[in-house]
Amino acid sequence: MENNEKEILYNGIRLPEAWPPRNLCDTTLSPISVPYLENPPTVICIDTGRQLFVDDFLIEDTNLKRDFHNPRLYEDNPVLKPETQLEINNGKYPVASPFNDGVFYDAEDQLFKMWYHAGWFDGVGYAISEDGLHWHRPMLDVAPATNRVLPVREGYRRDGAAVWLDPQTDDPNQRFKMFVYFRSPGWSGGEVYTSFDGIHWGKPVRTGPCGDNTTFFYNAFRKKWVYSIRTSNRTLGRTRS
Repeated sequence: MENNEKEILYNGIRLPEAWPPRNLCDTTLSPISVPYLENPPTVICIDTGRQLFVDDFLIEDTNLKRDFHNPRLYEDNPVLKPETQLEINNGKYPVASPFNDGVFYDAEDQLFKMWYHAGWFDGVGYAISEDGLHWHRPMLDVAPATNRVLPVREGYRRDGAAVWLDPQTDDPNQRFKMFVYFRSPGWSGGEVYTSFDGIHWGKPVRTGPCGDNTTFFYNAFRKKWVYSIRTSNRTLGRTRS
């Protein structure tokens, strides 16, 4: 937990002294209080970055009419489906889908890059695309004749994973970062990897206790990494910390 001394964010919101909050009640489904809604700033700056959604919290008054539109599905979905030997997984739960994992546009290579769940509880696959719609699987040297980016480790079965392209890093060997939750007979938990190309990954470092579907991301506005931990609770079941 960081001591923010009531840090003021880029948008004018002032954080409480203890953030993230601790010691929350673990026996109720009632939503927690949101500090910036209880004590909103007089002026909220929205000129940093893009606004994906604009809600009433950001609008003091308006004469505009809010209109909601339905997205249009791409007609050639799915863009990826189980086709390779790795993905078909001997016919047991074939899968070729991001399970968290990640899709990023790499401006250096001018390619969309996807890391995805290839084969049920099996590998991390890699695919590339020039337009984000038509994808192909390059054969890599990590595991011959496959598009795996992590070699097979006996007894290690991947669960949720997360990949992040980090253009802000000063270390080219850490340009790509990956978290993977593994299940194994004697140990289950998370590991973090780094890579210069998103294909060849260094030695893993184990994380602290966490559950499957743990993930992370980089908040470019605050310049902080955020670790979102899947936890569990006897009363509430699956929870997030």
